[in-house]
Amino acid sequence: MTMKVAFSTLCCLITVAASSCALAQDTDEVTKPVKEAVAASVRPERPLTEATVDTTWLPASKIRSTGGDLTMGEVKAGFSRRFVVTPQLDLSAGMNYSLREIDAPDSARLPDALHLISLNLGAEYHVNKALTLGLRISPSVASDFTGFTGSDIRVPVAAHAGFQVSRSLFLLGGLAYTGMNRSYPVLPVLGLVYTPTEQWTFALGFPRTGAIYRPDKDTELFAGGEFAGGEYQLHDPALGAKVITYRDYRAVAGAEIRICSFAKLGIAGGYAFARKFVFYDSNRADMNLDGAPFGRAALKLAW
Repeated sequence: MTMKVAFSTLCCLITVAASSCALAQDTDEVTKPVKEAVAASVRPERPLTEATVDTTWLPASKIRSTGGDLTMGEVKAGFSRRFVVTPQLDLSAGMNYSLREIDAPDSARLPDALHLISLNLGAEYHVNKALTLGLRISPSVASDFTGFTGSDIRVPVAAHAGFQVSRSLFLLGGLAYTGMNRSYPVLPVLGLVYTPTEQWTFALGFPRTGAIYRPDKDTELFAGGEFAGGEYQLHDPALGAKVITYRDYRAVAGAEIRICSFAKLGIAGGYAFARKFVFYDSNRADMNLDGAPFGRAALKLAW
C-alpha cells in the first residue's frame, strides 16, 4: 500500500481532474492548498507543472420566485508551476480562470456571465517526513466584467498543516480567508484521508468528502459530495444589486482515466440541489432554483 494512491484519488474526487472559491473566490480555490499539501507529503514524485481544464453543464431548471427556466454552464482552466527551492521548501505559482454562464429570462435580472481570474502563490515547508505546513495567497478579480472597481479585487489566504499519522491515515487542518466578504469570509480546512488498501481511499472533510476505488493503475472511480459557489461584484445597475453569490450542494460520481503518460481524462455526473442566488446591497430577495442534474468533463496534463 502507498499513500500515493490515497491522494491521487482524493484529487480526483475533489476536482474530477481539476479544481480552484466559487463566489468572489471559488470554493475550489480554498481547498486547493489542502490538496497540494497532502500531495507534497505523500507523493514525492509530484509533477513540477500542471495544466487543467474542465467544464460542467447544468440543464434548465425552474426559477421558483420569478418563474421561467435557468440553464448554467461552468468552465475552469488553470496552470501551475512548482519550484523546489530546498528539499524542505517548495514554492508554486500559477493562474486560474473560471466562467459561469447563465441563460435566464429577462425577468430574473441576472448577469449573462460571471468571471473569476486569480494569481496563485504558494509555499510548502516539510518539517519532517510526517508534517507539512502550507500557505497560499490568491489575489483575484471576480465580477460580471462589465466594469472595474477596487471592490472587484479579493485576496484569499489559506494556511494549513498536514500530518501523516500512519501509512494509511493522513490528517489535515487549517483556516482559509476566502475573500467572500458577504457570504463565507472564513472557512475551515479540515480533512481525513484513510487508505485501508491500495484500491480504496476514503476522504472525509469540508467542503469535500467521498470514497474512491482504483481498479488498476490507470483508472480511478469516485463518488462523493461537494459544496460549490462564488461571490462576484456587479456593475450593471439594472440588476438591482452590487454583489451576487451563487451556491449549491452536489452529489457526484465519475471516473478519471489516464490516457497517456502525462494526461488524464475525467468524466462525471451528479445532481445539484439547494441552489440559490443571494443579492447584497439590494432589496432583492434570495432567488431559489430547483435542483438539476449535471455533467462534467475534465482534462489534466502533468509533467
